[in-house]
Amino acid sequence: MFGATVLAALLPSASAAPAAAGTATLEVQAGLRGWHDPGDHVVVSASISADEVFNGRVEVVAGSGAVVAHDVQVAGGTTKTLLLVAPTSLDTQPIDVRLYSGSELVSKQSVAMKVAETVELVGVLPALVTRVGELPEQANMATEAGKVQLAELAPEQMALGSSALDVFDSIVGTSADLRSLQPAQRAALLGWLNRGGRLLLDDSGNLDALPQAWRPGSAGWALAGRGEVRIVDGKASEGMWASIIEPSGESTSESAGMFGAGEQLGNVQQDLALRAGVKLPSMVPLLVPLVAYWAIVSVVLFFVLKSLRRLTLAWVAIPLLAALTALAVVWYGQQWRSVGKPAAATFVDGYPGGGDATTSVLTFSRDGGTSRVSLPAGWQSDSEVAWYFDGSGGLSPEVVPNADGTRLQVQLEPGQVTTANVLGPTTDVGLVASAQVSGSKVVGTVTNNSTVTLHQVAVFGTGGADAVGDLAPGQSAGFGINAAALPNGFTLADRVWRGTSAAGTRSGSSGSGDQLAAGAEIAELGIWSNASFGRVLYPSGMVRVAGWTTEMPGDVRIGGGLTTTTVVTSLARVQPGGATLPAAAVRSAMVRSPFTRFGNGTDDTVYRYVLPPEVQGGQRLVVELPVGLSSVEVWNGRGWVKAQASKRLVVLAPTSINDGVVMLRIPNDGMFFPGDQSPTVRGATAEDAA
Repeated sequence: MFGATVLAALLPSASAAPAAAGTATLEVQAGLRGWHDPGDHVVVSASISADEVFNGRVEVVAGSGAVVAHDVQVAGGTTKTLLLVAPTSLDTQPIDVRLYSGSELVSKQSVAMKVAETVELVGVLPALVTRVGELPEQANMATEAGKVQLAELAPEQMALGSSALDVFDSIVGTSADLRSLQPAQRAALLGWLNRGGRLLLDDSGNLDALPQAWRPGSAGWALAGRGEVRIVDGKASEGMWASIIEPSGESTSESAGMFGAGEQLGNVQQDLALRAGVKLPSMVPLLVPLVAYWAIVSVVLFFVLKSLRRLTLAWVAIPLLAALTALAVVWYGQQWRSVGKPAAATFVDGYPGGGDATTSVLTFSRDGGTSRVSLPAGWQSDSEVAWYFDGSGGLSPEVVPNADGTRLQVQLEPGQVTTANVLGPTTDVGLVASAQVSGSKVVGTVTNNSTVTLHQVAVFGTGGADAVGDLAPGQSAGFGINAAALPNGFTLADRVWRGTSAAGTRSGSSGSGDQLAAGAEIAELGIWSNASFGRVLYPSGMVRVAGWTTEMPGDVRIGGGLTTTTVVTSLARVQPGGATLPAAAVRSAMVRSPFTRFGNGTDDTVYRYVLPPEVQGGQRLVVELPVGLSSVEVWNGRGWVKAQASKRLVVLAPTSINDGVVMLRIPNDGMFFPGDQSPTVRGATAEDAA
């Protein structure tokens, strides 16, 4: 109860709507004091106070259409707080929270949140809060890239799953905080890290809660999936927030550019419908009996009965023909509704020891009623989309999370079909890769450590894709892709997979030897495209390996069973592979831009680069500028310094590299430098000196 109360103090409140006298009142808070990134999940805190025993239900209706619900029981004279996770819409629509007593609406509140495009949202773990004492609500960043909002991160929120941590750009804590994590909390933290979060630790004590590869060594930082783990050596407990919090970009900023997600190659709903065997009934069998009825009643019956001089029989013949025609239509409709089977498609993003799964599930009702889907604990709603074959709409499935599991349910009319997206923790995928730069290529090995054969295995990087083929359990294979990054707008999945919804052909060749994967086509590009909306599929400095299977049962359970197709993926960082640091091994992201959706067009463009921890000290690094840019500003730890390029190269001073991070800024002079032409950071070569 204490943690829920602390969390409630961190979230923005909405004014209470009038409630029925003698029942209950509702107070609602969401996000980090009202801040959030559109499209990410937020935790909604609903506090219900009652002056007598109250049994009711709380429903959270997100702007995306998602409905998350939970039953609530409140003893008289007390207050109970529920924490619910809800996805937010990209257009910042408010979240509605409704309190019901039976079917009666007791209270309704609407919460509008602020966009955190130039604000870093930071969660502070309890042990560090105790060490700090009074936690400030706000701080400035030293890099002049905006402000920081800080709030204590309650353990109850971490137990809700990694999606409940979406709101945080960075999380700060101590090694004692890590040791205190329960399994569900640890899984949530690791999933958040793998998707790009930054974990800042005030000390380097016992780090056994982190996978071995994610523990900082002598360099003081480690790359953890897309995220980072950094040791800040007591700066957090000393309140030096400005020096440890750095700007971060949007979840898709590295691969999608300013135009949104770039891997829109399929429709998950169409893929599911095709596999489920659910389709619109043909109009011909429906029209034939109707046309025959019209012809018989209006023409044939009249002449037959007139010739027999029995026109009065029309009073019997017409209703009889109408009944027979209706029975024929009903019979055909029953035949259509009797085929098909629920289906699910899952994208698994694995990390050492675990993974996060995003599942799109299609369910329908032949005879009408409530369709229910069972999910494990920790699974949450993700941007629900209702989809009907009969053309109606406006209904969203309802997600009901509980400590022992999550239930998805929807009320359907006979023959109606709907799809929903859910996400949650899952087990280790067992598909791993190693990669390093060799000349103009990124080469490496893929190994299938799972218990099933993975089909159409492929490796993706910013420079292209390579089809590996099928891998049996325990089998390994090599790969090679270009080291030089492709321009924004190039798709990669259609270079190795055709998918099931359309035969398709490749849109182009990356020049890296990529080819369409051989064997049976089980890839469904709809779930791949769906995943590209909320994550960086091809982050810089990394490769993603992926393989398909229909043998993994997945986490979704529906009465009567369902068909499943799963793509398991994991990331591997690119090792330098030599004494000179190649650009392909450097992580990079645009963390500030004038092209943001909710910005005013006046911000500077800021890039952040992260070097591999094993980069050799004393190595001279250079910035290679794109054509049309003659200078750039470099952060030296104290301020921005303008650096003029020579032959499009800027030599970085040692003070420009701060704990493996290089920050560059292109001032906004009204020329709007194109965001898809980014400077690159790499080691200096002999050719540069010449």
